[in-house]
Amino acid sequence: MRKFLQVFFSFLFAASSVLAQERVISGKVTSEEDGTPLPGVNIVLQGTTNGTVTDSDGNYRLSVPASGGTLVLSFIGLRTQEVPIGDQSVVSVSLSLDVQQLTEVVVTAQGIQQDKRALGYAVTTVGTEQIANRPEADISRVLQGKIPGVNITSTSGVTGSGTNIIIRGYSSITGSNQPLFVVDGVPYNSGTNSVTGFADGGLTTSSRMMDLDPNSIESVSVLKGLSATVLYGDQGRNGVILVTTKTGGKVAKGAEVTVTQSYFRNTIASLPDYQNNYGGGFQQDTPISWFYSNWGANFADVPIVKHPIGVSSVASIRNAFPEFAIDPNLPWGPTNATTVANVVDYENKAYPNIGESFFRKGNVYNTSVQISGSAGNTGYSASVGYQTEEGFTPYNDQQKINFGLGVNSAVTKKFNIKSSFQYSNTDLTSPPLNPGFGSGPNAGVPSTYANVMYTPRNVDLGGMPFENPVDRSSVYYRGGNDITNPNWLVKYYANTSVVNRFFTSTSFGYDITDKLSVSYRLGLDTYSEVQEVKYNKGGGAGVNVNVQGGVYNSTSITNTIWNHDLMLNYRTEFNEDLALSVLVGANNRYDTYQRFGLSSQGQVAFGLFNHSNFGTTSSRNVLSGGRMNYESEQRRIGVYGNATLEYKDYLYLNLLARNDWTSTVEEENRRILYPGASL
Repeated sequence: MRKFLQVFFSFLFAASSVLAQERVISGKVTSEEDGTPLPGVNIVLQGTTNGTVTDSDGNYRLSVPASGGTLVLSFIGLRTQEVPIGDQSVVSVSLSLDVQQLTEVVVTAQGIQQDKRALGYAVTTVGTEQIANRPEADISRVLQGKIPGVNITSTSGVTGSGTNIIIRGYSSITGSNQPLFVVDGVPYNSGTNSVTGFADGGLTTSSRMMDLDPNSIESVSVLKGLSATVLYGDQGRNGVILVTTKTGGKVAKGAEVTVTQSYFRNTIASLPDYQNNYGGGFQQDTPISWFYSNWGANFADVPIVKHPIGVSSVASIRNAFPEFAIDPNLPWGPTNATTVANVVDYENKAYPNIGESFFRKGNVYNTSVQISGSAGNTGYSASVGYQTEEGFTPYNDQQKINFGLGVNSAVTKKFNIKSSFQYSNTDLTSPPLNPGFGSGPNAGVPSTYANVMYTPRNVDLGGMPFENPVDRSSVYYRGGNDITNPNWLVKYYANTSVVNRFFTSTSFGYDITDKLSVSYRLGLDTYSEVQEVKYNKGGGAGVNVNVQGGVYNSTSITNTIWNHDLMLNYRTEFNEDLALSVLVGANNRYDTYQRFGLSSQGQVAFGLFNHSNFGTTSSRNVLSGGRMNYESEQRRIGVYGNATLEYKDYLYLNLLARNDWTSTVEEENRRILYPGASL
């Protein structure tokens, strides 16, 4: 019994000792600024995983050791505090704002990172979460609706068409109004390279910003004001769009692989509202030879007419379709009442919506694989992207492959390297896009959309034959066959573009002292593009005679930009209230553009596009008459500077200027100064 009691009391003593080693403290966390309680503050016992968070009233309770220990309190936007507990049972803390966390740093001209408060102009930044994994292949269109004051429109609705960006309104009637694109500090060509004009199918050319992979972009900043773009000289007169690609983080972490697969549907946004009472003709009369307007007889008054192909005035078309004759052994056609009577009847009614029977629902597939991480003082990011897109217009397709690599390395405490590499391959096919009338093309090339939208309501666009089985030419409803059938048009007229692009930007930075640093940046942007215009013969009588016989244009384009920047940065603080930052730099940019092409007409064998398969070949464009060959070189040398005087982190005086010497003007006028100031 005695031994049992000894053991029992020993157990009670041990349990009491364990309980005595811990205690519960409580307290309240408030804001130092206004004394309001702070919910959701993380409170952890230093050196352990023991912790809690404050409730909605800022209160907390936590078990801690009997003596000693330190609480670590943290909250986003507030300064982290370490508070010794001592022998206290109530520990209340006030947290102050963390100025460094709240300061918004943005990328500005020449890739400089600055406190947003120091800027005397507007900068809008869009992050990767708003850019990546979107159905649009063109980064310009991805930005649509995300940047206030910037008007972004496409030149047409088809997949791969160009993009028009207006930042500060139109500054030129005849020249370009497009902003300067800069990727990782290097100018990035965004031209469309249109060889033909608006009336000759030229709207199908793409904006070359489409070559960038949105999934490899870290952020996009838009510089709007004139003072924002001074450091780019005349290149930035229409505004500047700065793109920063992913190069990996600076915090050591293992490799992280992200795989993204997305699917979208591409459909036409809207279609006209069509009436369903009248068909082709005029003055409420439907003639035997079909007309293009919708002012024919009321369907209720004339429910049956003759099939338009059967009454075609083109004998080769009638003869190719004997199924539209009641008795093909007898003459049929529009010649007289007897031949008309031998044509099969055609129900005169409103057929399914013309747009719905022509346009399709395209599929968009977007696959992206990204690997990012860091090892030691080096961060890296690599990406592979593949996108296929079907436009809502038949035979309008695009494929794009992207490879990207970014590296950010602190080689030593004073020397760092940052480099990015981008490769893209873009393959686009589209039917011609240009203006047109209900009666035919505005110029030599038929218009896809005009030929669809002007189709009379009593024409069965989806069910009527569109191709002559004998010579593969276009067949349509009009008596003289002088409007190209849009189904034939999209199948046998094509504008194609294949682009291979390489881009790289490499920066070297060295801290000479704590106040002075130097950096050098080398950039190369080069691409080759092969454009082809493939128009088969047989477009119909309404097409320009040169186009009707078949046209083949082949154009090879090479565009290269070499860019060098050397910059010195200096910063000093005179006292706690006053500081000065100075940037001095020099820039050398060299652009070359080469375009070589051939234009042929008079196709021999249908469907074969080789210049030897055409009757005549020239270096002048058959469609526009312009020269196919063109070369240009341009060199621009500039020096620039920016000085910022700071007072108490809220008042900033910015003085900046750039002086350019350009080879595009006469020697005595080559020097141009661009000053700027803001407060």
